[in-house]
Amino acid sequence: MLELYFGGPPDGPLRRAYAAMKAASALREGLWALVSARHLATPGADYAAHAATYLDRAWALVAALD
Repeated sequence: MLELYFGGPPDGPLRRAYAAMKAASALREGLWALVSARHLATPGADYAAHAATYLDRAWALVAALD
């Protein structure tokens, strides 16, 4: 995807920035779900499970940055 967008192979810093943004996005989604679980009551929505999924994903992505 980055190669298509930037018109060539991404270098190391660009790949790392992209990976960091993916981690930040997953963290934001997980935190949104935690707030929603506390303050929203939407039938059929399992905000706690959604939060767990995205927070697990965020931590895995952060661990992969090193």
